[in-house]
Amino acid sequence: MKKSLITVALFTALSGFAQDNQCVSTTKKGDRCLLTSWSNSLCWRHNPDYVKKEVNPTVVCSSKKKDKTNCKVKTKHSSGICYHHRPKN
Repeated sequence: MKKSLITVALFTALSGFAQDNQCVSTTKKGDRCLLTSWSNSLCWRHNPDYVKKEVNPTVVCSSKKKDKTNCKVKTKHSSGICYHHRPKN
């Protein structure tokens, strides 16, 4: 009994922190949007001010391996060098 009471108390305490806001916009079909909105009442799809983050393209590492052959590991790092060949700071 005591264990179940503690579980219920813990669940109710944590459920207050996990309140997500649902988007208030509607879809083309007329249903309510099911996506979560974080900053305002609109989700990323319906927010006209949303700007998608720019992602670096994937490239093959430009370094050479110990046996003097080209490295074939792909990376998105802006330097174009994979994590094996980048200097450790």
